[in-house]
Amino acid sequence: MKAIVVTKQGNPVAPNIALQSSWPDPLMARPGEVIVKTLCSAFNHMDLWVGKGVPGLELDYPRVSGCDACGEVLAVGEGVDESWIGKRVIYNAAVVVPDRARPTDPPASTMCPNYELIGEHHNGAHAEMFACPADNLAAVSDDADPAEAAAFGLCALTAYSMMLTKGDLRPGQSVLITGIGGGVATSALAIAKHIGCP
Repeated sequence: MKAIVVTKQGNPVAPNIALQSSWPDPLMARPGEVIVKTLCSAFNHMDLWVGKGVPGLELDYPRVSGCDACGEVLAVGEGVDESWIGKRVIYNAAVVVPDRARPTDPPASTMCPNYELIGEHHNGAHAEMFACPADNLAAVSDDADPAEAAAFGLCALTAYSMMLTKGDLRPGQSVLITGIGGGVATSALAIAKHIGCP
């Protein structure tokens, strides 16, 4: 399959990006997973981190980044409801690693070592297909623009976690959002307005 591949770490990142037409397909969905056909993938700042390298994080190269996408489920693994096949989806890129979880960790918490990210630790969505846990999927309507849906994932989940899970924001509270125009800040603004913050 075709994939946009980070061939090695380095700064600037651009010289280390290549379009490959023979990247291996994800052959089959493992138990609990689905194979998603990418309709549109979005660029996220995490793609730069994968290309530049993150201190303390060892990754094998070459690899496919891409943590945000909209796609269509092509196949399901054992234990996954077959009704997912053919559905248009977005996904949460955080993949829980149960054997690293601590008793006090919330599921898929990005503040502890029990998660990895699709597009960072696992090959991501800047390819024609990618694998994803079925529990991480969210269906989107068939008339949704795949480009708009692709940009929603990690930015909106980051804003949600920051404002409602960690920040415990409540209706009527005031909130200061800096950096309006970026994905996380724009999502944070939409969340604040939705729950009734001035």
